[in-house]
Formats: sequence, structure tokens, C-alpha cells
Amino acid sequence: MLDAGGRRGAALTALLLLVSLTVVSCRLGGGGSDIDEANQLNRSAGQDISEIEKIVQENKDKESAVSRALNAGGVDAARKMMDDSIKAIDRGLEKGQSAADKFGKAAKLDVDSTIKEYLSLRAQSVNRAIEAFKELRSGIIAFRDAAGNTDKAAAEKARSEIRRTSENFDKLINEAEKLELRADEIARRNPDKIKPGK
Repeated sequence: MLDAGGRRGAALTALLLLVSLTVVSCRLGGGGSDIDEANQLNRSAGQDISEIEKIVQENKDKESAVSRALNAGGVDAARKMMDDSIKAIDRGLEKGQSAADKFGKAAKLDVDSTIKEYLSLRAQSVNRAIEAFKELRSGIIAFRDAAGNTDKAAAEKARSEIRRTSENFDKLINEAEKLELRADEIARRNPDKIKPGK
């Protein structure tokens, strides 16, 4: 049987990371004629993130359920659960893309340059996380397809694919976190322009 190296539930963990990377609970203030529209896009992106949180909560126990099914020899049940997880990832990716698009659009508006940079970094961070989740999704599919397969060559190919996608995932998530930290630093340095709230 294929050993996923602890990555079976990584897709849902990745969605949780996306939530933590993109929590949008701030009000933008300051110069620029489009600040109201930027705030509206910011709030709407926050609603997308709330939807991701719901998806994560609905699927948080899938990893252990897949492990139990595989350990009990229930390959078909495990595959079905992985299919469900992939669908959850797809819904999360859709909402993440929506949030990234809104951040990007808000960053192009006529707003203060500090707010523009903050929103741009948020968009870049979410986009990197989305790339990471697409890689991880690919690894989950490889694992699902190889689950229960006794062909050694197929199992090795799947392990190789999982390693590759896991490495890419880790690299992209690291980049997303760095971008998010830069955005957070801008918010901390400019509390008059980026305010906590709804």
C-alpha cells in the first residue's frame, strides 16, 4: 500500500492555511476616491474567506476517516472520501480565487499607495496559496489513484508525484506566508489607514 508520508489530510490543512493567510477583517481608510469600493471588495473577500472556513469545518475529520478506512482495508471507502476532499478543495479554491480577484481589483483602485500595496500583497499571497493547493490537489489525486494498488511501479510513481507536489506545496506556502507577513507589517505600521473592524 502507498504511504502518503502524512499528506493524506494535507489538502484540508492547506485550506485552513488559506483561511489563516487571508483573513480579512479590516476597514481601509485614507486618501483616494475609490476607498468605499475598496472597502466593499475587502468585505466581500472576507465573506469568501468565511465560506472557506465553513468548508474546512465540514471536512476537518476527513483525514482521520481516510486513514481508518485504509488501515481497515476499505480502499473504496477511502477513495470516496478522498474524492469528497478533492471536491471540498475545489470549492475552497473557487472561493480563494474569488477573494484574490477582489483584492487585486481593490489594489488597482484610486486609493492611498499604502493601502494599494497592502491589498496587492494580500492578492499575491492568496494567489501563491492557490498555486500551492493546486499542487497539493494533484498529490491527493495521485495518492487516491494508487491507493490499494499492488503494482510496485505504479506505487513508486505515485510516491514520486506526492513528494514532488508536497515539495512544491511547501515552497509556495512559504512564499504566501512571507507575502502575508509583509502585508501585516504594513497594517501594523499604518493603523490610521488599515483599521481592525468589519
